[in-house]
Amino acid sequence: MTSQKQSQITNEIFQGNLIKLMFKLSIPSILGILMLSLNTFIDALFAGRFIGETALAGISLALPITSIVNGFAGLIGVGSASVISRAIGAGDVKTQSKIFGNIIILSVIFSSLITFIGYTFSKELISIMGGNGEVALEGTRYLKTYVLGSIFFILGEGFGEVINSEGKIILNTIFNLIFVSVNILLNYIFITVYNWETQGIALATVLAMVVSFILNLSYFIAGKSIITVNLKKIAIAVDLLREIFSVGVSSLFYPVMILVQEFVIYNLISHYGVNSDIAFFGATVKLSSFTFIPIIGLANALQPVIGMNYGAKNYIRVKKSYLIFAAIGTILLIFIWLPLQLYPSNFLGLILPEVNFTEDNVFDFRILNILTPIWPLAYFSNTLFYL
Repeated sequence: MTSQKQSQITNEIFQGNLIKLMFKLSIPSILGILMLSLNTFIDALFAGRFIGETALAGISLALPITSIVNGFAGLIGVGSASVISRAIGAGDVKTQSKIFGNIIILSVIFSSLITFIGYTFSKELISIMGGNGEVALEGTRYLKTYVLGSIFFILGEGFGEVINSEGKIILNTIFNLIFVSVNILLNYIFITVYNWETQGIALATVLAMVVSFILNLSYFIAGKSIITVNLKKIAIAVDLLREIFSVGVSSLFYPVMILVQEFVIYNLISHYGVNSDIAFFGATVKLSSFTFIPIIGLANALQPVIGMNYGAKNYIRVKKSYLIFAAIGTILLIFIWLPLQLYPSNFLGLILPEVNFTEDNVFDFRILNILTPIWPLAYFSNTLFYL
């Protein structure tokens, strides 16, 4: 990378105070992750408050399946971001120029496969998750519509990860804020005005994905990125595939394991419980996911710091960055986790306002989240070993 293109934030990543840098990068990153997490939370919120428990139960069964879309977005985006951040640190312009084409082609391939399978076999997939009757119908409607936007989501997330890897996390946060704002607005219109119910919730998310994709693409087309972009010469760099997949596969592996876990749980609930139990577990998962938002944001902020310094062979700074982020992340998470453990009914009532939660519900919620404070160590370690 030439000195003309080396931004102020890049200099800070190499030489600045790590604690100040952590807050500078992580705050917009946390806001960005919050925005993205709000999308699935908003879907659950509108279903639970404006449609009913059956709709929430159906969407809850579909969301673990849709997380596979996030997984493939992470496979491509996180893998590419790791490659690009190390290339920036090492001054490898040739590698930087290959990333854009890879994101485009890989996203088209994987999203086409996801869309075909998800749309064609949506009913069967929801049934496998334990859905039946009206719950299965609601889940199928949501999933069929949602997968139609997978190409836009994967491309948008892939581009967003590269923007993060360049240290421009604030810009990516702005794009995510617009994404969520569009989703909220369209959800309200489609549900309260047009009464499109579950399909309307999914359609709002898909259209928000399209807007996010356009915003992220415009950043590269306008020449704002460090990497070279030429839409007339889109090609796949085969030599980078192994490196991208070896780093990004953990981002795919995580939602796959979540899918397996929730497949077992939802089937057990479907067999031994009732639809309201599925809705309760779905609400619990949504609230629990909010606990992790600051940690995911910190990890996204950590990625360019350790990636660029690793590329520049500054291994002491890599280690120091990991330890500082992990320690502060753990302390922060404890302060967020405690209110949820102390007042679970109050928080669950945000999604299911008409439900009177039993002592068993409260106990189950607390057990599910009891090990949350140790999660930062695992997540930051994953980020470290992305290298």
